[in-house]
Amino acid sequence: MHHLHPILQRQQIDYGIYVIEQTFSKPFNRAKLFNIGYSEALKHNNYSCLIFHDVDLLPLNDRNMYACSQQPRHMSSSINIFRYNLPYAELFGGVSAISAAQFRKLNGFSNRYFGWGGEDDDMYERVKKQRMSITRWPMHISRYTMLSHRKETPSEHRFEQASYTFLGTLCSHTGRKLPVNIGS
Repeated sequence: MHHLHPILQRQQIDYGIYVIEQTFSKPFNRAKLFNIGYSEALKHNNYSCLIFHDVDLLPLNDRNMYACSQQPRHMSSSINIFRYNLPYAELFGGVSAISAAQFRKLNGFSNRYFGWGGEDDDMYERVKKQRMSITRWPMHISRYTMLSHRKETPSEHRFEQASYTFLGTLCSHTGRKLPVNIGS
């Protein structure tokens, strides 16, 4: 957040940051965490724009505006680990901007994906099914650096259903951290 706050402040936008962190050793479910973040954020404020952001991505260009547009926007289409190229046209993962109205129309992210991968491709298909278009800034604007971490392999069980328990809120001046227990 130390990297992101200065960029958002220079963009002079009103924002809140919610960190939704999975607890316990259940299989990881990124989409479910994003859905929880949407629900919890709207309990605190009537946000009209939502930015779904992987924690390992750092924006490199202040002109990559953290704001929504008429259509869902893939904000991280130029990442260092892909040599700043879009790996495939249907990619909608990493960082995306979706209005609250669009998110409701898309029925959020699918909760069926456990482990690494699948949920962003599923969201791409949802966007297309609703006859929306995914927009992107030019590659020189949508640049991100991915922090080093161990690469995950796709889980065999990523299609199992999940549920969650909201464990509470920890507030600070840097945002809200919401630990959640994703159960089976």
